[in-house]
Amino acid sequence: MDILVIFERMLMLLAMMGLGFISYKMKWLEDNSHKKLSEIVVNVFNPALIINGALTATAYGSTDMGLIAQNLRFVLIYFGVNIIFSIPISRILGKDSGQRDIFSLMTIFSNVGFMGIPVISSIYGQGAVIYITFYILVYNLLLYTLGIYIAQRGLPPEQRSSGISGIFNIGTVCSVLALVFFFTGFKPGDAVLTFFDYVGNATIPLSMMVIGASVARMPFREMFSGLRMYVFAAISLLIMPISAGFLFRALKGDDVIFGVFIIMFALPVGSVVTMVIKNYGGDESLCSRATILTTLLSIFTIPIIVSLI
Repeated sequence: MDILVIFERMLMLLAMMGLGFISYKMKWLEDNSHKKLSEIVVNVFNPALIINGALTATAYGSTDMGLIAQNLRFVLIYFGVNIIFSIPISRILGKDSGQRDIFSLMTIFSNVGFMGIPVISSIYGQGAVIYITFYILVYNLLLYTLGIYIAQRGLPPEQRSSGISGIFNIGTVCSVLALVFFFTGFKPGDAVLTFFDYVGNATIPLSMMVIGASVARMPFREMFSGLRMYVFAAISLLIMPISAGFLFRALKGDDVIFGVFIIMFALPVGSVVTMVIKNYGGDESLCSRATILTTLLSIFTIPIIVSLI
């Protein structure tokens, strides 16, 4: 796909973020309504888009098991690479053990759902969302096991918890449902397909507006300060995806699956990481700054990555 087309689509997402920014500044969105809108996107619209991706794939007959096997292989490679490289990245950029844990989490858990779904949908169409479903499933399993372990390992033993119950959330449940629909070839009626299409499509503008409102809540000087933030952004948004593109090119099969795999590396820090860090007493401001900075920069870096795939 032409880089100008990708850039135009990313600018479209940036414009949607701008709507959220303006809405917050104009007080059409306030702190409480911003939080509620985020919850609605996470618990209603995003899950609907996940299911719609599976239904769209089955509706058009794109249930090739060979492609699914390719995708699953790249999912495992993706998380394996992130976990391995989180160790040196965190040791280089973290000033103390607490910050090293935060950089580890930010490296491992990018925004595969909240940002990944609208980006992939914009570039490859809704049929490609089914491939992200596998990333989301593994993401949730790791976040509520390895992620919780990293977030709370600085706490006294009596204050730690397993966090296993968190695996059973709406995102995981809908991902499982999407896979069931996909593998069984379930083809609903037009009314059901249209419902999930309409509701799922709302994810893209609303999720971008939520991110834009988050940008509006933070002072610009604080958000763009700190050399370590830019080093981390360069590593996560450019160096890792470009390196992955060259290192794993020999494994390339389907263009869309390989494209999704590389774009996963190029996504910004996941917003859920801030919630996990906050819940376990970490420095949430560090994570919030990295999330917003990488999100804004990714609008410009993702077209570069896509052009190099």
